Amino acid sequence: MVHEWVGTTVPVHDGAIFIFAYGAAGVTRIEMFTGKGGVGKTTMAVATALNSAQSGKTLLISTDPSGSLSQIFSQPLDQRVTEVASNLDGVELTRKLVLDLWRAKFGDEIYTVLSSFLPVGREIIDYIEGAPGVEEEFMLDYLLTKARSNLYQTIVWDTAPTVTTLNLLCIQQLFYTHLTQAQKLYLKVKGVLTHGDPLALINKWQHLTAQILAMLQSDTTAWVVANPERLPVEQALNIAASLTAFGIKVNGFILNKMLPLELCCAHPFWQVKFDAQQRWRQRLLQAADGRRVTEIPELSGEQLAHGFLGEVAGLLGKP
Repeated sequence: MVHEWVGTTVPVHDGAIFIFAYGAAGVTRIEMFTGKGGVGKTTMAVATALNSAQSGKTLLISTDPSGSLSQIFSQPLDQRVTEVASNLDGVELTRKLVLDLWRAKFGDEIYTVLSSFLPVGREIIDYIEGAPGVEEEFMLDYLLTKARSNLYQTIVWDTAPTVTTLNLLCIQQLFYTHLTQAQKLYLKVKGVLTHGDPLALINKWQHLTAQILAMLQSDTTAWVVANPERLPVEQALNIAASLTAFGIKVNGFILNKMLPLELCCAHPFWQVKFDAQQRWRQRLLQAADGRRVTEIPELSGEQLAHGFLGEVAGLLGKP
Protein backbone atom coordinates (compact mmCIF):
# COMPACT_ATOMS: atom_id res chain seq x y z
CA MET A 1 0.00 0.00 0.00
CA VAL A 2 1.29 3.47 -0.90
CA HIS A 3 -0.05 6.43 1.05
CA GLU A 4 -1.58 9.18 -1.11
CA TRP A 5 -1.01 12.81 -0.22
CA VAL A 6 -3.51 15.59 -0.88
CA GLY A 7 -1.84 18.37 -2.86
CA THR A 8 -2.53 21.61 -1.03
CA THR A 9 -1.00 25.04 -1.44
CA VAL A 10 0.89 25.73 1.77
CA PRO A 11 1.77 29.32 2.77
CA VAL A 12 5.48 29.46 3.54
CA HIS A 13 7.63 31.90 5.53
CA ASP A 14 11.24 32.68 5.65
CA GLY A 15 16.43 25.37 7.94
CA ALA A 16 19.03 19.28 9.81
CA ILE A 17 18.33 15.39 10.57
CA PHE A 18 14.76 14.61 9.67
CA ILE A 19 12.89 11.68 11.14
CA PHE A 20 9.77 10.34 9.49
CA ALA A 21 7.63 8.04 11.66
CA TYR A 22 4.14 6.75 11.01
CA GLY A 23 1.42 8.90 12.53
CA ALA A 24 -2.00 7.75 13.61
CA ALA A 25 -3.39 8.04 10.08
CA GLY A 26 -0.47 6.23 8.46
CA VAL A 27 1.24 9.50 7.49
CA THR A 28 4.97 9.65 8.15
CA ARG A 29 5.98 12.03 10.93
CA ILE A 30 9.18 14.03 10.33
CA GLU A 31 11.70 15.06 12.95
CA MET A 32 14.54 17.33 11.94
CA PHE A 33 18.04 17.79 13.39
CA THR A 34 20.27 20.64 12.25
CA GLY A 35 23.05 22.95 13.38
CA LYS A 36 26.42 24.46 12.57
CA GLY A 37 28.90 22.25 10.73
CA GLY A 38 30.97 19.98 12.95
CA VAL A 39 28.67 19.96 15.98
CA GLY A 40 27.83 16.25 15.69
CA LYS A 41 24.68 16.07 13.55
CA THR A 42 25.72 12.80 11.94
CA THR A 43 26.53 11.26 15.31
CA MET A 44 23.08 12.21 16.59
CA ALA A 45 21.46 10.96 13.38
CA VAL A 46 23.08 7.54 13.52
CA ALA A 47 22.43 7.16 17.24
CA THR A 48 18.78 8.11 16.75
CA ALA A 49 18.44 5.71 13.82
CA LEU A 50 19.90 2.87 15.89
CA ASN A 51 17.37 3.65 18.61
CA SER A 52 14.52 3.78 16.11
CA ALA A 53 15.51 0.49 14.47
CA GLN A 54 14.85 -1.29 17.75
CA SER A 55 11.13 -0.60 17.39
CA GLY A 56 10.59 -0.65 13.61
CA LYS A 57 12.12 -0.62 10.14
CA THR A 58 14.20 2.55 9.72
CA LEU A 59 15.89 4.41 6.84
CA LEU A 60 18.88 6.70 7.50
CA ILE A 61 19.46 9.30 4.76
CA SER A 62 22.36 11.78 4.54
CA THR A 63 22.45 14.77 2.20
CA ASP A 64 25.55 16.29 3.79
CA PRO A 65 28.25 16.71 1.07
CA SER A 66 30.84 15.73 3.69
CA GLY A 67 28.71 12.92 5.06
CA SER A 68 30.46 10.03 6.81
CA LEU A 69 27.82 7.29 6.89
CA SER A 70 29.91 5.07 4.63
CA GLN A 71 32.87 5.35 7.01
CA ILE A 72 30.75 4.77 10.11
CA PHE A 73 29.15 1.60 8.73
CA SER A 74 32.29 0.51 6.80
CA GLN A 75 30.48 0.04 3.49
CA PRO A 76 29.66 2.26 0.47
CA LEU A 77 26.26 3.96 0.80
CA ASP A 78 26.49 6.51 -2.02
CA GLN A 79 24.81 4.47 -4.77
CA ARG A 80 21.63 2.95 -3.37
CA VAL A 81 19.73 2.11 -0.22
CA THR A 82 21.71 -0.57 1.64
CA GLU A 83 21.05 -2.55 4.81
CA VAL A 84 23.58 -1.35 7.40
CA ALA A 85 22.32 -2.98 10.61
CA SER A 86 19.40 -5.02 11.90
CA ASN A 87 16.18 -3.29 10.84
CA LEU A 88 18.18 -0.31 9.51
CA ASP A 89 18.88 0.82 5.91
CA GLY A 90 21.13 3.71 4.90
CA VAL A 91 21.92 5.87 1.87
CA GLU A 92 24.08 8.94 1.17
CA LEU A 93 22.40 11.17 -1.41
CA THR A 94 25.40 12.48 -3.33
CA ARG A 95 24.89 15.09 -6.06
CA LYS A 96 25.54 12.49 -8.77
CA LEU A 97 23.01 10.05 -7.35
CA VAL A 98 20.35 12.74 -6.92
CA LEU A 99 20.79 14.10 -10.45
CA ASP A 100 20.79 10.61 -11.98
CA LEU A 101 17.46 9.98 -10.27
CA TRP A 102 16.16 13.39 -11.37
CA ARG A 103 17.12 12.73 -15.00
CA ALA A 104 15.40 9.32 -14.96
CA LYS A 105 12.21 10.76 -13.50
CA PHE A 106 11.87 14.10 -15.31
CA GLY A 107 14.37 14.13 -18.21
CA ASP A 108 12.03 12.86 -20.95
CA GLU A 109 9.19 15.19 -19.91
CA ILE A 110 11.44 18.25 -19.87
CA TYR A 111 12.91 17.45 -23.27
CA THR A 112 9.47 16.90 -24.80
CA VAL A 113 8.26 20.28 -23.58
CA LEU A 114 11.37 22.28 -24.54
CA SER A 115 11.73 20.67 -27.97
CA SER A 116 8.11 21.60 -28.73
CA PHE A 117 9.04 25.25 -29.17
CA LEU A 118 12.86 25.35 -29.29
CA PRO A 119 15.28 23.65 -31.73
CA VAL A 120 17.21 21.78 -29.05
CA GLY A 121 18.74 18.34 -28.68
CA ARG A 122 18.76 16.14 -25.62
CA GLU A 123 21.92 17.85 -24.42
CA ILE A 124 19.60 20.56 -23.10
CA ILE A 125 18.98 18.22 -20.16
CA ASP A 126 22.68 18.47 -19.25
CA TYR A 127 22.34 22.26 -19.14
CA ILE A 128 19.19 22.22 -16.99
CA GLU A 129 20.75 19.64 -14.68
CA GLY A 130 23.31 22.25 -13.66
CA ALA A 131 20.74 24.93 -12.86
CA PRO A 132 20.66 26.16 -9.24
CA GLY A 133 18.02 24.46 -7.13
CA VAL A 134 17.49 21.32 -9.22
CA GLU A 135 19.50 19.09 -6.90
CA GLU A 136 17.85 20.52 -3.79
CA GLU A 137 14.35 20.23 -5.23
CA PHE A 138 14.79 16.57 -6.09
CA MET A 139 16.34 15.69 -2.71
CA LEU A 140 13.04 16.52 -1.05
CA ASP A 141 11.09 14.71 -3.76
CA TYR A 142 13.21 11.64 -2.94
CA LEU A 143 12.33 11.96 0.74
CA LEU A 144 8.65 12.39 -0.06
CA THR A 145 8.71 9.25 -2.19
CA LYS A 146 10.35 7.24 0.60
CA ALA A 147 7.93 8.62 3.17
CA ARG A 148 4.95 7.60 0.99
CA SER A 149 6.31 4.15 0.20
CA ASN A 150 5.13 2.52 3.44
CA LEU A 151 8.44 0.62 3.60
CA TYR A 152 9.70 2.28 6.76
CA GLN A 153 8.34 3.11 10.15
CA THR A 154 11.00 5.81 10.51
CA ILE A 155 13.24 7.81 8.16
CA VAL A 156 16.16 9.75 9.66
CA TRP A 157 17.61 12.56 7.51
CA ASP A 158 21.13 13.82 8.28
CA THR A 159 21.39 17.14 6.42
CA ALA A 160 24.10 19.57 5.44
CA PRO A 161 25.12 22.40 7.83
CA THR A 162 22.80 25.27 8.71
CA VAL A 163 22.98 27.62 5.71
CA THR A 164 22.61 24.85 3.13
CA THR A 165 19.65 23.39 4.97
CA LEU A 166 17.91 26.76 5.21
CA ASN A 167 18.49 27.32 1.49
CA LEU A 168 17.06 23.86 0.78
CA LEU A 169 13.81 24.76 2.53
CA CYS A 170 13.52 28.25 1.07
CA ILE A 171 14.05 26.92 -2.46
CA GLN A 172 10.71 25.12 -2.12
CA GLN A 173 8.93 28.41 -1.58
CA LEU A 174 10.76 30.08 -4.47
CA PHE A 175 10.17 27.14 -6.79
CA TYR A 176 6.44 27.17 -6.10
CA THR A 177 6.31 30.91 -6.86
CA HIS A 178 8.29 30.48 -10.09
CA LEU A 179 5.99 27.70 -11.24
CA THR A 180 3.02 30.02 -10.81
CA GLN A 181 4.75 32.56 -13.06
CA ALA A 182 5.54 29.78 -15.54
CA GLN A 183 1.82 29.16 -16.00
CA LYS A 184 1.43 32.74 -17.20
CA LEU A 185 4.34 32.35 -19.62
CA TYR A 186 2.80 29.17 -21.02
CA LEU A 187 -0.39 31.03 -21.93
CA LYS A 188 1.69 33.44 -24.02
CA VAL A 189 3.60 30.80 -25.99
CA LYS A 190 1.15 27.91 -26.27
CA GLY A 191 0.17 28.94 -29.80
CA VAL A 192 3.62 28.12 -31.18
CA LEU A 193 3.97 24.68 -29.63
CA THR A 194 4.31 21.76 -32.00
CA HIS A 195 3.86 19.00 -29.41
CA GLY A 196 4.00 18.49 -25.68
CA ASP A 197 2.05 20.19 -22.93
CA PRO A 198 4.12 22.45 -20.65
CA LEU A 199 1.11 23.22 -18.48
CA ALA A 200 0.76 19.56 -17.52
CA LEU A 201 4.43 19.44 -16.42
CA ILE A 202 4.15 22.78 -14.60
CA ASN A 203 1.05 21.62 -12.76
CA LYS A 204 2.74 18.31 -11.89
CA TRP A 205 5.76 20.06 -10.36
CA GLN A 206 3.58 22.60 -8.59
CA HIS A 207 1.54 19.76 -7.07
CA LEU A 208 4.73 17.96 -6.05
CA THR A 209 6.14 21.08 -4.40
CA ALA A 210 2.89 21.64 -2.49
CA GLN A 211 3.10 18.05 -1.23
CA ILE A 212 6.69 18.56 -0.09
CA LEU A 213 5.81 21.76 1.75
CA ALA A 214 2.86 20.05 3.40
CA MET A 215 5.11 17.15 4.43
CA LEU A 216 7.60 19.53 6.04
CA GLN A 217 5.10 21.82 7.70
CA SER A 218 2.46 19.35 8.82
CA ASP A 219 4.45 16.26 9.78
CA THR A 220 7.83 17.67 10.82
CA THR A 221 9.41 18.43 14.18
CA ALA A 222 13.04 19.32 14.77
CA TRP A 223 16.05 18.99 17.05
CA VAL A 224 18.87 21.54 16.72
CA VAL A 225 22.39 20.33 17.56
CA ALA A 226 25.07 22.60 19.07
CA ASN A 227 28.34 22.51 20.98
CA PRO A 228 28.55 24.63 24.18
CA GLU A 229 30.37 27.49 22.44
CA ARG A 230 29.32 30.94 21.22
CA LEU A 231 28.91 30.41 17.46
CA PRO A 232 27.18 26.99 17.61
CA VAL A 233 24.76 28.17 20.33
CA GLU A 234 23.89 31.45 18.60
CA GLN A 235 23.41 29.65 15.27
CA ALA A 236 21.26 27.03 16.99
CA LEU A 237 18.97 29.73 18.34
CA ASN A 238 18.79 31.46 14.96
CA ILE A 239 17.95 28.27 13.08
CA ALA A 240 15.32 27.35 15.66
CA ALA A 241 13.66 30.70 15.01
CA SER A 242 13.90 30.18 11.22
CA LEU A 243 12.39 26.69 11.42
CA THR A 244 9.54 27.99 13.55
CA ALA A 245 8.86 30.76 11.03
CA PHE A 246 8.92 28.22 8.21
CA GLY A 247 6.26 26.21 10.03
CA ILE A 248 8.37 23.39 11.49
CA LYS A 249 7.96 22.74 15.21
CA VAL A 250 11.25 22.66 17.13
CA ASN A 251 11.21 20.02 19.87
CA GLY A 252 14.42 21.26 21.46
CA PHE A 253 18.20 21.28 21.37
CA ILE A 254 21.00 18.73 21.74
CA LEU A 255 24.06 20.21 23.46
CA ASN A 256 26.95 17.96 22.46
CA LYS A 257 30.45 17.43 23.91
CA MET A 258 29.83 18.75 27.43
CA LEU A 259 32.92 18.51 29.66
CA PRO A 260 32.36 16.90 33.10
CA LEU A 261 33.36 18.97 36.13
CA GLU A 262 35.15 16.10 37.84
CA LEU A 263 37.66 15.87 34.97
CA CYS A 264 38.24 19.64 34.73
CA CYS A 265 38.46 20.95 38.28
CA ALA A 266 42.00 19.67 38.88
CA HIS A 267 43.58 21.54 35.95
CA PRO A 268 43.37 25.33 35.33
CA PHE A 269 43.16 25.00 31.52
CA TRP A 270 40.25 22.57 31.59
CA GLN A 271 38.54 24.51 34.38
CA VAL A 272 38.51 27.59 32.12
CA LYS A 273 37.07 25.49 29.29
CA PHE A 274 34.43 24.06 31.61
CA ASP A 275 33.42 27.52 32.85
CA ALA A 276 33.09 28.82 29.29
CA GLN A 277 30.92 25.85 28.33
CA GLN A 278 28.69 26.48 31.32
CA ARG A 279 28.17 30.11 30.30
CA TRP A 280 26.96 29.08 26.85
CA ARG A 281 24.93 26.25 28.34
CA GLN A 282 23.12 28.81 30.48
CA ARG A 283 22.62 31.05 27.44
CA LEU A 284 20.94 28.19 25.58
CA LEU A 285 18.84 27.12 28.56
CA GLN A 286 17.59 30.66 29.09
CA ALA A 287 16.75 31.20 25.41
CA ALA A 288 15.27 27.75 24.77
CA ASP A 289 11.79 29.09 25.47
CA GLY A 290 10.72 26.02 27.39
CA ARG A 291 12.04 23.58 24.82
CA ARG A 292 13.96 20.52 25.98
CA VAL A 293 17.77 20.67 26.07
CA THR A 294 19.46 17.24 25.96
CA GLU A 295 23.09 17.26 27.08
CA ILE A 296 25.60 14.76 25.68
CA PRO A 297 28.99 14.56 27.46
CA GLU A 298 32.34 14.46 25.71
CA LEU A 299 32.85 10.75 25.03
CA SER A 300 35.92 8.76 24.04
CA GLY A 301 36.09 6.00 21.46
CA GLU A 302 35.72 5.59 17.71
CA GLN A 303 32.56 6.75 15.95
CA LEU A 304 31.31 3.30 15.02
CA ALA A 305 27.82 1.82 14.98
CA HIS A 306 28.51 -0.10 18.19
CA GLY A 307 30.14 1.10 21.38
CA PHE A 308 30.52 4.90 21.14
CA LEU A 309 27.34 5.47 19.10
CA GLY A 310 25.47 2.94 21.18
CA GLU A 311 26.31 5.01 24.25
CA VAL A 312 25.04 8.19 22.55
CA ALA A 313 21.88 6.35 21.53
CA GLY A 314 21.28 5.43 25.15
CA LEU A 315 21.74 9.04 26.27
CA LEU A 316 19.38 10.36 23.59
CA GLY A 317 16.80 7.82 24.60
CA LYS A 318 16.67 9.05 28.21
CA PRO A 319 13.87 11.46 29.16
